[in-house]
Formats: sequence, structure tokens, C-alpha cells
Amino acid sequence: MFGAHALILLLTWGIGLVVLGAALYVVVRFAVLHALKAHTRWVDGGKQERASGGDRPVRG
Repeated sequence: MFGAHALILLLTWGIGLVVLGAALYVVVRFAVLHALKAHTRWVDGGKQERASGGDRPVRG
């Protein structure tokens, strides 16, 4: 019905969306990994501070 040009256009859009989705996935994955590592360092730093007698009282 539309011919070869429409097929090429649809394939191009499809490949472009796949590439864009993959790039977005990688960016979000690295952002989450970075946030998790930073949070782990923050929690571990708080544990060390409390173990060494920090200013904040230890709850429960």
C-alpha cells in the first residue's frame, strides 16, 4: 500500500527508538548505580562516626 519508502521510514524510526531507549536505559542504570554507591558510603560513614563517638546519639 505504501511501498518501499514507507517501510524504510518505519524501520528507520524503529531503529532510532531502539537506540534511544538503549541509551536512556544505560544512563538511568549508571545514575542509579552512582546513587546507590553514594548512599552506601554515606551510611557507612555514619556507622564509623557513631562507632568513634560522634555527636549524634544512637537510637534503639
